[in-house]
Amino acid sequence: MTADGMNLLFSFFKNNLLKCQVLVNGNYLDVPIQRYEQSSNSIKIFVYIDETVVGAITQYRLVSTDGKIFDTKSDTVTKDDRGLLTLFEYQVQEG
Repeated sequence: MTADGMNLLFSFFKNNLLKCQVLVNGNYLDVPIQRYEQSSNSIKIFVYIDETVVGAITQYRLVSTDGKIFDTKSDTVTKDDRGLLTLFEYQVQEG
């Protein structure tokens, strides 16, 4: 993929993802997307869950600006009163 193609994909992610929802103790909490990073073959989306969130985290999901679930990932972590950074990474390769 060309650099222009990667830039187009990166813009798509930044312009169409609204937030992350984290399933903590059975309830979804809205968490903002902290940052996006682009390399020559991947796009990374970082989500920071601050120290106010404590409990058992079992799922993360990215929500689009139109309210649709773009992606989900499962996890099993017991979060204490420290921050937690999680990552969604999308590798781009020609098939």
